[in-house]
Amino acid sequence: MTGTHLLIAAVIIVLVIAFIITMLVLNASVKKIISTNTKLVENQNTLLNQNKMQGCELEKRMSELEEQKSELEEQKEMIESLLRQQEELAKQLKCSVKDEVTQLREQTRQHREHIELTTDMTDEELIAWIDQQMDETHLFANSNLTLKTMAKSLGLTQKRLSGLFKNHPKYNSLGDYLNEKRFLYACRILREEPHWTIEAVGAEAGFGGRRTFQTEVKRRLGITPLQYRQSQALTDKGEE
Repeated sequence: MTGTHLLIAAVIIVLVIAFIITMLVLNASVKKIISTNTKLVENQNTLLNQNKMQGCELEKRMSELEEQKSELEEQKEMIESLLRQQEELAKQLKCSVKDEVTQLREQTRQHREHIELTTDMTDEELIAWIDQQMDETHLFANSNLTLKTMAKSLGLTQKRLSGLFKNHPKYNSLGDYLNEKRFLYACRILREEPHWTIEAVGAEAGFGGRRTFQTEVKRRLGITPLQYRQSQALTDKGEE
């Protein structure tokens, strides 16, 4: 082999080696670029996922804010409604207070007139007036009625009310007067309400119990309440 041939072979070998080295360098560069691009893609995917998560969080937060806004609006409406109700109640209370003051003034005026009226009455006139009040209100039908409560209801002092019956020719005391009113009222019920029980009649008239009622009727009439009712029924049939 000549020197020319050797030179050509050497050149070819050098070129092949250079090509191989170039290919190796290019391959390494490509791999590096691919690896870099892969990392970039991964980073981008990570960022996209983070953005998606942040987007979901934002949507969730916006939804919560909308709900809070809706609740605040409802609370605002409720507060406004309560304020309107308070204003209305304040107006009603103001009117009510005025009405009560007017009523108290009227009651005071009537009470003053009542005191003046009863003060000028004689004992006989006052007893007649008390009789009228009793017949209208049936105050005697309260089995727990006391001198104090009766005097207050009639607008009299306890002293005057007690004194009216203490020396009365017909009654020995206020209790005798009340028992007579209860007795007369009970007899009326016995006549007019034949289906009422004896206990119910006694309670309605103000007697404390059946025995008290029966004792009072028998003391005054000599017969029991039932016998009185039966005798009245026979009298009514005879009149028919």
